[in-house]
Amino acid sequence: MSRCSPTVIEFDAVYYDGRTSARKAARVQAYTQSLYVTGEGGFKLEVPLANVRVEPPLAGTRRILHLPGGAQLQTDADAALRALFPRSNRLETWVHALESRWPLALAGVVVAAAFSWWCVVYGLPLAAGLVATHVPVQVEVKLGEQTLASIDQAVCDKSDIGLAKQDKVRQDLAALTARLDDGYDYRLEFRACKGLGANAFALPGGTIVITDALVRLAENDAQISAVLAHEIGHVRHRHGLRLAIQAAGLAALIAALAGDAVSITGLAVTLPTALLQSGYSRQLEDEADTYAFRRLKEIGLSPKYFAEILARMEGQKRGRAAGGTDGRGGFGYLSTHPATAERIERALSAP
Repeated sequence: MSRCSPTVIEFDAVYYDGRTSARKAARVQAYTQSLYVTGEGGFKLEVPLANVRVEPPLAGTRRILHLPGGAQLQTDADAALRALFPRSNRLETWVHALESRWPLALAGVVVAAAFSWWCVVYGLPLAAGLVATHVPVQVEVKLGEQTLASIDQAVCDKSDIGLAKQDKVRQDLAALTARLDDGYDYRLEFRACKGLGANAFALPGGTIVITDALVRLAENDAQISAVLAHEIGHVRHRHGLRLAIQAAGLAALIAALAGDAVSITGLAVTLPTALLQSGYSRQLEDEADTYAFRRLKEIGLSPKYFAEILARMEGQKRGRAAGGTDGRGGFGYLSTHPATAERIERALSAP
C-alpha cells in the first residue's frame, strides 16, 4: 500500500465492527501512516494504513475499506480514496470503465463465451489427443478393465453365443492383430447387452466387446472381422482414452500428464456413459474406418464386408425405431447417422 501525501485527507463514512450489524456514522482522517476514525459516543480507532484494504469501485455502490478484525468502512468519498490509494487507481479505472460502458463489458462476456465454446469443441479434444499418446499402456489396460466392469454391471450379461463360434471369432481377431507391434494384448469379450442391439466397442488397453446381437446379425465371419478391424483402429488411435479424457475435462488432462495410474483410472466413471450415450465423433470414426479398410486388405478381405455389416446394422436400427423401440443398435457405428450412407460409400470405394 502506498503512502499518502503529508496533507490530511478527510471524509465521512459508515463504520461496521464486523461482529454485529450495528452501524456508526464516522469521520475519517488519513495521515501518512495511519487512518484515524472517530464516531458517535466518543468512538475512536487508529489503524495503520498498511493494514487497510480498499475494494475497487463498483458502479452505483459505496466504496468499502476493509479493516483488521473484519471491520469495515463504507463511504461515497471516491475522490478521497483515489488520492489516498493511488496505486490502485489503474485497476479501479479499468473496472469502473467496464461497469460504466456496459457494451464493452457485454463484448467481453461474448468473447469469453466464444473462447469457452472453442475450448470445449476444439481445444479439449485436441489436448486430449495429444495427452493420450503419452499415457502408459498399463494405465490404459487398467482403465479398460474398470470400464468393462461398469458396463457389465449396468447393461451387459453373460453371452449366449456357442463356444465354437466364439473360438472362431477369436481366431479371426488373432489374424487381424498378428504382427501388430503396438504394445497391446488384444482380448475379445462376448456379451448379451440390453438395449444396445448389434454392437461392438473397443476399450482402452486392447479389449474389444462384441454383442451377441451383432454376431447373429452378421451374415458371415468376414463381416464380423470387418467390425473387429474397425475396433482395432479405435484401440491403435487411443480413441477410448481420448474420449474419457475429453469427457472428464481438465482434471483428467492433469492426471494423464502426471501418469498417475490411481487418478487416471477414475476416468472409468465417465467412459461408460461417454461410450454408450455420446459415442465417438465423426472424425474418430473416420480414422477407425480408414484403418479397418487398410487392415482388411492386408489380410485378404475386402472392405465391402464393412459396408455390408453397416447396411445391416442401419436396417436393424430403422426396424427397431419403426417398431417403437429406441433404435440404438450401433452407437459406435451409427451414432453419426445420417452419415452412415457416406461411410458405406467410402468402404465400397476404398482403394
